[in-house]
Amino acid sequence: MKPHVLMLTPYLPYPPNSGGRSRTYNLIRHLRDDYRITLVCFGRPEEQVFDLSPLRELCELVVVDRAPSPGTLRAAWLSFTSPRPVTMRLYRTPEMQRAVAGLLQERSVGLVHVESFYMLSNLPRHLDTPVLLSEPAIEYVAWRRHAQVAQPWYTRPGIALEALKMRLWEPRAWSEVTVVGVMSAIDATTIKKATPGVQLTLAPNGVDVDYFHIDETVPRDSHTAIYMGDYKYFPNTDAVLYFASEILPLIRPKRPDFRLLLLGKDAPPAIRALHDDPDVPVEVAGLVDDTRPYLQGSAVFICPLRSGSGTRFKLMEALACGCPVVSTTVGAEGLDAVDGEHMLLRDSPQAFADGVVELLANPARGQMIGQAGRRWVARHHGWAQSAALLRDAYNTLIGHEDPTIHADARTGQAFVQRIQAALEEMDESDETQDQDEHQA
Repeated sequence: MKPHVLMLTPYLPYPPNSGGRSRTYNLIRHLRDDYRITLVCFGRPEEQVFDLSPLRELCELVVVDRAPSPGTLRAAWLSFTSPRPVTMRLYRTPEMQRAVAGLLQERSVGLVHVESFYMLSNLPRHLDTPVLLSEPAIEYVAWRRHAQVAQPWYTRPGIALEALKMRLWEPRAWSEVTVVGVMSAIDATTIKKATPGVQLTLAPNGVDVDYFHIDETVPRDSHTAIYMGDYKYFPNTDAVLYFASEILPLIRPKRPDFRLLLLGKDAPPAIRALHDDPDVPVEVAGLVDDTRPYLQGSAVFICPLRSGSGTRFKLMEALACGCPVVSTTVGAEGLDAVDGEHMLLRDSPQAFADGVVELLANPARGQMIGQAGRRWVARHHGWAQSAALLRDAYNTLIGHEDPTIHADARTGQAFVQRIQAALEEMDESDETQDQDEHQA
């Protein structure tokens, strides 16, 4: 009989049209043959109208209704009336707690996999099942960065307050679980510094390299750049407005024919205003059924992110389609991309503008970087590789019955030592295999 994994996510991962949804959907798709997976997730009414049968074919699905996101005033009230971050208050509900507790009582669960720390408080307080907490982003890092650049400026103190509260609560969550799954070595360093002794395993994001691919029959538009994202996520809106105000004016004198195409949902009024201004070459295409023709046909993908955390699905999808990328170092964080080989990394407005102009003016250079990026992302960031790493972590954890959350110090320490020894053994095995492959 397959081991039973209970997975908790803050979103309904179908259709897989955003980073987090794509992550959960693809991991379940690659792990379903080895594990019986029960997915418990929040879902808004508008999300539940989709045909969810493709997801139900992969796992048992339990959807808990989620209220609409609060407006600005209510969010501010929630922030100032509790020491907990707003996200922890929004994603901890009696309905979710009852659903999780009921499943744990009814089923024999070998492992609980939680996506994002703010979902953790929905677990019962006393739990004798190993817990893997996967952190797609380090939230306090993302909020702290945004507090430095947020507009209008008077929103920055409130954002900084949320960052401070997350800095207190997020490491506490890491200390209460068996293992924390990290997206990159950079995230691992941050977590270890904040919570010494926490046990980590690599559970990175990936890309479907079969679905996202180079199509030689699609010509690249020599004057069009592309960016995409969910604009409810504040770093994406900031990236577009920063590009429009600081970088675009440096590109247009050299390339009057330049055009920026924006894909993705929920563009705010400030971005729609760019689209409506005839003097600004920005087009808002919105949410499209298939992003591949745009990634395959644009001259360059821009990623002018100044805030946020974690690895970017949008970059990996662009690279998988052979679209050359110009990104800030924050935008490409955690991917270990080599500047000038896999993409161009540029941080100042002038350097970023020069990088875009360089690729527009030299299509052969862009094609070379795009193809190198495709080979690199297919080798290192396909979902099969990501799922294999998570599978190793699952197999290490399943079968251990010692309590970790709220365990006494002696019990918790003994369990952690056994898990750490197993993880180190896996690392040594991987290193030996890498050496053998290198020698061969």
